[in-house]
Amino acid sequence: MEHVKDNIFAELISPGCNIGIIPTRKGTVIVDTPLLDWQAKAISSELSAGSHDPVRFIVISHPHGDHILGTDLFGEDVLIIGNRKAHEKMDKHSPAWVLDWVETWNWEDQKEVEEMATAHITLPQVIFKDELALNLGGVEMWILPLPGHLAECVGVFVPEAGALITGDALFCGHHPYMGEANFMVWFESFKKMRELKADLIVPGHGPVCGEEAIDKQQEYMEKMIEIRSKWNPEEGEEAIPGGSLNELIAFYPLYGRPESVMKARVVESIRVAGEPKF
Repeated sequence: MEHVKDNIFAELISPGCNIGIIPTRKGTVIVDTPLLDWQAKAISSELSAGSHDPVRFIVISHPHGDHILGTDLFGEDVLIIGNRKAHEKMDKHSPAWVLDWVETWNWEDQKEVEEMATAHITLPQVIFKDELALNLGGVEMWILPLPGHLAECVGVFVPEAGALITGDALFCGHHPYMGEANFMVWFESFKKMRELKADLIVPGHGPVCGEEAIDKQQEYMEKMIEIRSKWNPEEGEEAIPGGSLNELIAFYPLYGRPESVMKARVVESIRVAGEPKF
């Protein structure tokens, strides 16, 4: 568990997602969940070792599987918080959806695959429409809409610490998933993030960062918009202007992923740059 600043911590899980961790006197708040029981136990153990209270609140940043599959891993006394759009989408996530999602990850450990495939997704009990201000155990936090990656995305800002936990509203040093995105809406969320003037940011994936990660991701996305303006998807990826695709693939590290896989993701993202998904 990484100490970010003041009372803000992060568990940077890969594969999986980053978990924002905010201990309070009323119990610990986590933003998003781990995928596996041993990961949840590791977080609980580290909290105990640091004399922090157990996890009592889970904020859902958005309803993608790598952020919600562990909603039942911290016991029945945990209160789950999510916006109305996330609740509606999570309510449609059947066991078959969970199984399909797990299979897309090509996970190597079969026992872990079986554990994730039987996960039970617990729906938020505290549901809000747009944003929510909380004061838990003397810690003020704002849950703010940050749509773009998905329509449902929110982040958590802790003003006293100057820390922002974004979920997948921001990726740091990683190729973002944009298959369900709206680029123009996402740029508005980047603007909102900058206005918060956070000292440190816990992104959905990648290391703890600063505003420079926002600028880099926006540059990456703007390049996609430029390429999309010159490319007709009906002509196939071979018609993408020369060198542009390789430039985008090289924009972020591959972290061992096959270049062919990342190429397909980048091509899909360029397509979405001209075809907003919400």
